[in-house]
Amino acid sequence: MSLDDTPAWLPRARAEFAQWCPDAEQDATLLARLTQQLQAQEARRRTARSHEPRWLRRLAWGSGALGATAVLLLSAMLLLDPPGSQAAQAATVAGSGFIPLVPEREFRQALAAGRSAAVWLQPAELPRERLALLGLPFDATRAGETVRAELMLHPSGEVLAVRVLN
Repeated sequence: MSLDDTPAWLPRARAEFAQWCPDAEQDATLLARLTQQLQAQEARRRTARSHEPRWLRRLAWGSGALGATAVLLLSAMLLLDPPGSQAAQAATVAGSGFIPLVPEREFRQALAAGRSAAVWLQPAELPRERLALLGLPFDATRAGETVRAELMLHPSGEVLAVRVLN
């Protein structure tokens, strides 16, 4: 395509667009007005920030940092010691099949007490959802059902351990 192949309407359109084009003075005026508007907008933002109490911003940042720290610590604790790991470990140490619900030291003392402070065994039915709290496998589709268990009770009535029977 050469310059001679230019359609007839294109030179006329170019001339018409050239008439619409603003001159340098109009460009400068428009630029000055836009600059003033941006400066006024920035000044309004600064005054709005200056009226906002500084302690509120600090509180917001501090609360966010505290929340993030708490989440990180909780995640680390769960990764290092998942729920139910201590109970499962104590049950294998004792060899009785009971899952301790109290610290291991109290559980061993109750077993070693002998006749002086004998423990009681009480049959019970527990909701299946309690299995998850004990660190055992749990089927959510059967959460409404019960499971047979034995509770090991201290003579004071404190539940020391639980053994799932089915």
